[in-house]
Amino acid sequence: MAVAFDTLTAARRLEEAGMKREQAEAVAEAVRSAAETGREALATKTDIALLKADMAALKTDLVDRIQSGERRMYAAVFGVGGLLFAALKLVP
Repeated sequence: MAVAFDTLTAARRLEEAGMKREQAEAVAEAVRSAAETGREALATKTDIALLKADMAALKTDLVDRIQSGERRMYAAVFGVGGLLFAALKLVP
């Protein structure tokens, strides 16, 4: 949402308060510039929706990787267990 900042009115009010015209204009312009820069840095609803979608995809990917790692770990444990069982059968 854009908010208009009237630099002319602000400069006139500063001048009426005793500030020199050049200074009042510079201050009004600096405030307008700062307000404009601040708005550009704000996230929009679209930005947030895209971030949520990215995070959901990341969560799905992480869950898949964890489950895959668990399957490999169980396979390795059972494999080693099978080898130990076979080795014990060979030992008299």
